[in-house]
Amino acid sequence: MQKLRHTILALTFASITSVGLGACHAVGPSAAGNGSGSDWANRMNRLPNTLVRGDTYYLADGNYANYKFTTPNHGTTIITIKKAQGYDFGRASDGCFNDISLGWNVTTMGSSQAIWNEFYGGINTPQPGYLTLDGNGTSTVNGCGTSPTTNTVVSDCGLRVNINVVGQDSGFDIGANNNDGKHRSPSWTLRYFEIQGGGDANNGAQSEEEIRCRGACDDLLVDHSWLHDSGCDFFKIPWTTAMTVQNSYIKQNISSATCHGQLWYSEVQASNVNFHNNVIQDIQGTGMWVTLTGGQSSNFNIYNNVIFRTQGSSRPGFSNGLFSCINPGNQCTNINFIGNSVANYTADYSGALGIHCDGNPNTFTWKNNIFYNTVPNDRIAFQVCGGIFTEDHNSWLNSGSPINGAGDITVTSGAPNPFLDWPNANFTLVGQNLDWMNGTTLSTPFNVDAIGNSRPGSDGVWDRGAYQFTGATQKPAPPTSLRSVVH
Repeated sequence: MQKLRHTILALTFASITSVGLGACHAVGPSAAGNGSGSDWANRMNRLPNTLVRGDTYYLADGNYANYKFTTPNHGTTIITIKKAQGYDFGRASDGCFNDISLGWNVTTMGSSQAIWNEFYGGINTPQPGYLTLDGNGTSTVNGCGTSPTTNTVVSDCGLRVNINVVGQDSGFDIGANNNDGKHRSPSWTLRYFEIQGGGDANNGAQSEEEIRCRGACDDLLVDHSWLHDSGCDFFKIPWTTAMTVQNSYIKQNISSATCHGQLWYSEVQASNVNFHNNVIQDIQGTGMWVTLTGGQSSNFNIYNNVIFRTQGSSRPGFSNGLFSCINPGNQCTNINFIGNSVANYTADYSGALGIHCDGNPNTFTWKNNIFYNTVPNDRIAFQVCGGIFTEDHNSWLNSGSPINGAGDITVTSGAPNPFLDWPNANFTLVGQNLDWMNGTTLSTPFNVDAIGNSRPGSDGVWDRGAYQFTGATQKPAPPTSLRSVVH
């Protein structure tokens, strides 16, 4: 009887292994031992062409070849690509039933990044979904998605893609190249992830999107990531029913006559898009969020973001609006811009920093935002093409007098600086001041600020902008999602 029980247990374990429920694999930029990936002493030579659904692939430090995901979907079962770190490298305590820790060396495997030179999508064939690419950071104040002036923990952005083929149609590709939205790539997650674009060297020669959804990227999540130096755009997202960008730092693109830059744009259908708790710096081109050529965008929540242009910068701003819903046939519906801090921004023309449209009637809501030092002071204007614009309780400080809604505060010149150190991307409030107090009361998700403080504060005041003032010595809240470090 004892022997039979052991046989049953062995068969059960074999069955679990065969369907790939939680198996972990060790992967390096080159192979070791027998190359099976059973542990770090026998690590695989890069990711295999076919991955096992439900499994986790830990990557060591180093440079990896370009990779194209082709493993078909199996229901909603996820494949996880995770950067190996000193606190998480494939032990049972890390969630692996097959401990892969033999041969682990934190100095050579878990102290830097795993780097690819571009990801190529399914250009001719559909590309699968249900993929998590996790750099495995820890959300520390010096970690991935924080200010680049303090982002000193390189390994916290554990996975990195370099877009360094300058002057061609390039980027991080998700999905198949199609024009009908039928080839969908659902449930991609990019977390603790860095993308380095071609930057000013691209000079707009041809399109470059740091993240390009070629078909439809339903339920796309970008979290705690560091995206910078785009050669044109950061996100091209058509045919998408849900997308979130949160807790990330997005810095600097270039725009030219041959490639009109944007932070985000779509030319077809996009709905349920959320940008919140991000720092967005030095974006130029057509606009920040742009819907073009007959596109239909609906249900956007843009809140608790910092948007600024570097102090002393001569980089241009926008030509068609912070939100641009342009070209005949376009329509933008239920677009909410709530509790954001915008500083030192500009636009190419008078009125080109607000909302611009030339399509169907649009629906926008702007509440509880701070605009500070907009230059020149005639840049902000709002146009909704006969639609509905709900605007109240915004602060226009040294930014002209673009509109006079209920509860608005307008100080055309001489307004005090509301921010503790905005040139270094610290947009916490210096204190309480009637110029930015008394925002209107809103429900979730707008009743929590960018670092988790409740609105209103303990003093009963709802502050405008991305941060709620919490005291005379206000500091960011403790980091979230920290992992235990096991020595």
